[in-house]
Amino acid sequence: MDEKKYLHLSKKINFKTVNVVAAFAGWPDAKRVATFAAEYLRDKLKAEKIGEIDPTPFYDFVIERPLINIKNGLMKDYTPPINELYAAKTRPATQGLLILIGMEPHSNWREYAESLFQTLDPGKVDLICLLGGLVDHIPHTVEPLISGVASTPELVAEMKQKGVEPAEYSGPSSIHSLVLRQSKRKGIPAVSIWGHAPEYVDDVDPRTAHQLLGKAKALLNIEVDMEELQMEANLFQKQLDSLMKQDHSFAELVHKLEIEYRNSRRSPGYVA
Repeated sequence: MDEKKYLHLSKKINFKTVNVVAAFAGWPDAKRVATFAAEYLRDKLKAEKIGEIDPTPFYDFVIERPLINIKNGLMKDYTPPINELYAAKTRPATQGLLILIGMEPHSNWREYAESLFQTLDPGKVDLICLLGGLVDHIPHTVEPLISGVASTPELVAEMKQKGVEPAEYSGPSSIHSLVLRQSKRKGIPAVSIWGHAPEYVDDVDPRTAHQLLGKAKALLNIEVDMEELQMEANLFQKQLDSLMKQDHSFAELVHKLEIEYRNSRRSPGYVA
């Protein structure tokens, strides 16, 4: 397959150096931790859309059906899975940030990854930071856990310095692992960091997303206002605390997880 035709850029990338953040909906995005954090970063930095990846070679539309919008019998919109690339200026002004927000592809992973790498000059990429989310036996009453894996021992050490726990894992992987492998082969520094969300969270977990984005911010050495996300995280925390007071069985579940977390916490395991 010819990878070059799948990523369509509307603008040229002119930064002297870049960092890259990527988040994929689907399996590596439990409780929307990864995409929620990436979307917040995009919006806060007023990142501009500069391209998108053609979904046709990468998705089974029976598994992930395109969305449509019909008004009075008239088809208005047809939207297949979207993978959009955004660009934002950071400090210093010569350095930029690329943000890829999409959906983990169903097939042709290598071609999908190469469609991103084709835009990157290995000598000009400071760091690729992949964001992920997983469900864990962790209570909301402790600080959200962020674990990670990196392409070099030096990056593992840097992750530890930034409060990211090195992961221990063997098993099925996500597209993160392929991107890390390809990054290493191309000489591009890369990390994959994962927010551990409580299993009882129904939908979006802004608290873990806030923690995840904070770690990414530190690793990428970028500035972004986190106040609004912090407010959402605090409100979410209060809602869960209030539910504990109202629901005895829920409170018992949380307390059980607290004991388990304190007494038998192992090295972070995750789906890579």
